[in-house]
Amino acid sequence: MPSSSRLIAIFNLPLALVTGWLLWRSRNWPLVGDATIFHFIAGQMQMGAVPYRDIVDVNMPLTYGIHAVVVAVGGMSDIVWRAFDLTAAAILLALMLMLLAPAGRAVAILAVLAVLLMHLLLGPYSAGQRDFLMCIPAVAVALLSARAAEDHDRRLFYLLLAGALAMAAACIKPTGALLLLLPALAVRLHAGDILSIAAGAAGVALAVFGTLAGWGGLGAFVTTVRELLPAYAAMGAVSVPETLKAVQWVGPVAGLALAAALSIAQTKLSRVRLTIGLTLFGLIHLLAQRKGWSYHIYPLAIGLACWGAWAIAGLSRWRVVACLAVIAAGLAWLVPDSSYQGEHDPTLQATAAMQSTLESHLHRGARVQTLDADNGAFLAMARAGMRQATPHIQWFSLLVGEHPPRREFLDALEAQPPAAVLLTNAQWPLLPGFDAADDWPELNALLSSRYDLVETGRHDYIAWRFYLRKR
Repeated sequence: MPSSSRLIAIFNLPLALVTGWLLWRSRNWPLVGDATIFHFIAGQMQMGAVPYRDIVDVNMPLTYGIHAVVVAVGGMSDIVWRAFDLTAAAILLALMLMLLAPAGRAVAILAVLAVLLMHLLLGPYSAGQRDFLMCIPAVAVALLSARAAEDHDRRLFYLLLAGALAMAAACIKPTGALLLLLPALAVRLHAGDILSIAAGAAGVALAVFGTLAGWGGLGAFVTTVRELLPAYAAMGAVSVPETLKAVQWVGPVAGLALAAALSIAQTKLSRVRLTIGLTLFGLIHLLAQRKGWSYHIYPLAIGLACWGAWAIAGLSRWRVVACLAVIAAGLAWLVPDSSYQGEHDPTLQATAAMQSTLESHLHRGARVQTLDADNGAFLAMARAGMRQATPHIQWFSLLVGEHPPRREFLDALEAQPPAAVLLTNAQWPLLPGFDAADDWPELNALLSSRYDLVETGRHDYIAWRFYLRKR
């Protein structure tokens, strides 16, 4: 048999062909899923809304900043969003290549191909996901920590950048704060090192939260974190075994995970320790969210890919063959059923129908109250240029706590009745339907007295109602 490195290089050739084919097939992925929520919020920000104060949501501020930049550059375009996702993937893969370069070119390429394959197989609803984006600073922190261990002259500078990027990850999802501990796996930290990491983290925190304070949203952010975020985290939470079922989504990375398991007893270099640290971070990130959704797997899968790349380089040839066989078997299982048919996507059909309804009845900038989760109303609102009537955009903020949020919501609608109300049957954390609205007598009374139900729609599992204010 050829050497392990040559064997992996040969295996990479058909793997690259499959990756290229999936990449080409993904070129027309539309803007769907969670990204539409954040694009909608970014559109509201362009109209003067401030996150947390004027839009009730529980995500971290840098998420809104990223989408605000994308929307400012390219609007609500599918093409611009696709370009952003591919650019993010390219940056992530380049950082992985730099982190894994000493392990060998073939294994580094194998790792990046496996990660890109996993990303493409997860489909358009995972494009630009927060968990995917936070992997960019996560891998960068590992790389900078390695450089700090290898280049004593620039050590403090590398640690300063590591602290800054760890805080950037935390400003996308709070678990990113754990990355501040990652440099300790590569270098023995002294007081100056710790101060450099802290200074980098403080600089980013000051920039992000200082900007939020300047907009007038910092107080509302603190209230959201203290009161709404814990309740939101408990919604839809599942047990640890159910959460761990998300590992089924690692796909092509499974072979590298096997390599990592087979090398568990080997001596660990500093870069290997860092990839193990990334893996542990990914595991904690997955468990902390207690949901087990497919995109929550990104940090864990990327950590396993990096660790597995180092591990597979030191395995015997037959063990290498077993790991590569797992990758091949996974692709043979997943690729045939991975085609995305956008023309049959109910969300796109519902979005187009709701956007047409909004545009046919209202002018751009009209105030509309929408309540949705991921059934297309947000993108329809954003593309039609509608202004959200109240801070509540999803049902969860009206279903937690006591009565004040619901009373405040009704008071706002009664004080300044919007031109229309758009509801979908996405009422997470409740099961799909219109129960949340239909079982609310005060809301029903308001709708029946001031609005006419002029349009309804059903597209597979998605249903929606459009109420227009009576003349």
